[in-house]
Formats: sequence, C-alpha cells, structure tokens
Amino acid sequence: MVEINRGGTIIDNTWLWRADHDVDGPVTELRNPSDTGIVVNGDNVTAYGLMSEHHLKNLVEWRGNFGKTVMYQSEYPYDVDTDYGDNKYVSYLVDDGVTHHTGYGLGAYAFFRDHPVQVETGIKVPEVAGMRIINSLSVFLWGNDQSGIKNVINGKGRSVGMNTDHVTWVCTFDPDLYYGEGSNPLPSLSNSNSPSFLQ
Repeated sequence: MVEINRGGTIIDNTWLWRADHDVDGPVTELRNPSDTGIVVNGDNVTAYGLMSEHHLKNLVEWRGNFGKTVMYQSEYPYDVDTDYGDNKYVSYLVDDGVTHHTGYGLGAYAFFRDHPVQVETGIKVPEVAGMRIINSLSVFLWGNDQSGIKNVINGKGRSVGMNTDHVTWVCTFDPDLYYGEGSNPLPSLSNSNSPSFLQ
C-alpha cells in the first residue's frame, strides 16, 4: 500500500486499512488483494500513530535503520486460512539486517474469522543490541475458537486465543534486558456474536 524509500521521513497518524467489509458484506482475498500495509526502506524514519490492518502477508515490514514507531495498532486479516500462520507472517516485522530500531506501544490484534489460524508471534525483530521495543501487546478480539497469537514478540509473552488469555503484554524487550510480561483472561460472553469487552 505504501513504500517509503527516503530517509528522515515522518509518518503521522496513518491508517493503512485493507477493507474487511463493504456495502455487500465481508470482503475476501480475491475481491481485495493487498499484501503489506507499509514497507520502510529509508533510514531514520519515524512513525507516530501507525495503523496497518488486514493485509494478506506481513502487515508492516521495516528494513531501514534507526527507525522509530510511537503507537502502532493492527488487526490481522479476517479471511486467511491456515497457510497464513504456516508461512510465519507477523504484524510488525523488523528485517534481520536492521541494527537499530525502537518501538513504543506496539499492538497486534487477532480476529481470524474464517479459519483456525495460529500465528507464531505478533512482532518479530532481530536480537541485536540496538533493538528496543517497549510496551508491546497481543490481543484476541474474537474469531475461530482454534485461532490466536502464540506470543507477543520473539517468543516472549503468553499466547492469546479463545481458550487462553485475551490480552498479553511484554513490558520491555531488548536482547540484553527483558522486563517481563503480564496477561488478562478472556472475558465471558453474554452473546455469542459480541465480545463482552466491547459492550
């Protein structure tokens, strides 16, 4: 949807939304193909209020050095099948060649509506000294009862899903210092079509 090649770019309050529905109802892959919300190739790029939702591969790919994101929100695609998880797609990917990156408040949300999709992690970053991700989380909104996110970032943080937690978080992740995690249980439902935490 967006590719940034120029260094020093500022991204401000950007919602990169692959539509999950329209006036005719749910949108599926064949009607609305979009692989990735944003690819950042430039160095020293800063994003304030970045949102990327429902794309069919990685939602964000960050390849430039010295990038920073302050507040990131995302929803995985609703309409993908189990191949999505098998292909190891993530919400927020920092490329293996990146040596410095900072993220504050990064969130990956799951609502795998149509199939039992399990993704390995919401956020994937290289484990190098210049990597700091602060206050990241995974959220299970609703969807197939066998679907979810196995961990928040690089194997840290508990899983979210119908039968596990509803929200899990990692306070701080960097390769040399790990501040731990927390979770909240999935709330009970008052209506099978409506998560109670939305009421």
